Amino acid sequence: MKLDITIEFDKELTTAIKATVTEFSEKIKSLQANLEKSDKSASTENVPDPKPKQAKPATKRKPRAKKTLRGTVLKVIKKNKDGISRKALQEETGFTTKQISNYVYQLKKNQKIEMTGDGLFKPL
Repeated sequence: MKLDITIEFDKELTTAIKATVTEFSEKIKSLQANLEKSDKSASTENVPDPKPKQAKPATKRKPRAKKTLRGTVLKVIKKNKDGISRKALQEETGFTTKQISNYVYQLKKNQKIEMTGDGLFKPL
């Protein structure tokens, strides 16, 4: 679909529109000139340098002890010097059987605990 629109202006209205557009055009040019002048003067002015940032004094913090799951298992084993069974260890820590097995294996490998003949874990 094609739509053609034709607008006809009389000479008086055309002259008024042209004068308005010309006036706007002159105002825009004037604004552009003012902006260019202000940009040039702003760049040549003495602008003070920003204050350098001062370094914050170093604070010494004590490193926090990390709570690891393996550390939790070791702590429970150390509390029970006579030894603790796998089931009791699981009940005290709330870990799954697989987690207990993994942590006990790592602790035995690092020679932190030992397993007694009756299946109890003792600290070294």
